[in-house]
This record gives sequence, structure tokens and C-alpha cells, in this order.
Amino acid sequence: MPQIDQVMVSYASQIVSLLIVLAIIYFGIAKAMLPKVQDTIDARAKRIADDLAAADKAHERADEIEETYRNQLNDARSDANGVTAEAKAKAAAEAETRIAAADEKLEAKLAAAEAALAKARADALAEVEGVAVEATQDIVAKVSGGTVAEAEARSAVKEVMAHG
Repeated sequence: MPQIDQVMVSYASQIVSLLIVLAIIYFGIAKAMLPKVQDTIDARAKRIADDLAAADKAHERADEIEETYRNQLNDARSDANGVTAEAKAKAAAEAETRIAAADEKLEAKLAAAEAALAKARADALAEVEGVAVEATQDIVAKVSGGTVAEAEARSAVKEVMAHG
């Protein structure tokens, strides 16, 4: 049939034309667009690599800063502990000085009080001795009707007081 023969010729020429157009498009894209796309991909890859390198560098710098910070913090803690220990030692020394001064004052007051007490005791004993001498003289006068000299009564009272 002639119509079928004509379709084959028509299709053959169209297929050849299609192949030529596809070849032109393929080589046009390969030569014109592919290098641009590849350059964009390479630029992105380079930018990503640069960004990763910068991030690594920033991370290393952050680690250095953190280490410096920790060292400074540890130094500050050590200094603070030293100042605290020094303040505690100073406060303990001041407290010890105040306690020693207070002890000296208390010892002085205690010595004065003991001296006053000893004097009061001696005065009381002397008064008791005087009363005992008078009582002895009165008792001897009432019991025996005689008199005893004050010196004699005093020596008797002292002898009794000495032996308890």
C-alpha cells in the first residue's frame, strides 16, 4: 500500500530529524550548561568545605578559650582559698590575742578578788578572835568569878584556833 510506504518514509525522515535535534540538544547541554552546573556544584562543595574548616577552627578556638577560662577560674579559686585561709588565720590570731587579753584581765580581777577575800577572811578571823577573847574573859568571870588578862585569853584562843 502506498499510504503505508509513505508513512515509513515520513517516519524515517522525522526520526532522523528527531535524532539530529536530540544530538544538538545533548551536545548543547553538555557543552554550554553542564560546565555551569558543574561550576555551581564545585563552588557549593568548596563553600561547604570552607565552612566546615571555619567551624572546626572556631571549635578549636572555643576549646582554647574554654581551657583558658577554666585555668583562670581555677587560679581565682586558688587565690580565693588562699585569701580565705589567710583571713581565717588572721581572725584566729586576733581572737587568740583578744582571748589572751581577756584572760589577763580576768586573772587580774581574780587575783584582786582573792586578795580582797583573803583580807576579809583575815579581818573576820581577827574579829572572831577578838570576840572569842572577850567571850573567854566573860565566861571565866561568870564561871569562876576571877579575871583573866586579855593577853592570856588571846594566847589561849589562838592555841585553840590553831588546832581547830
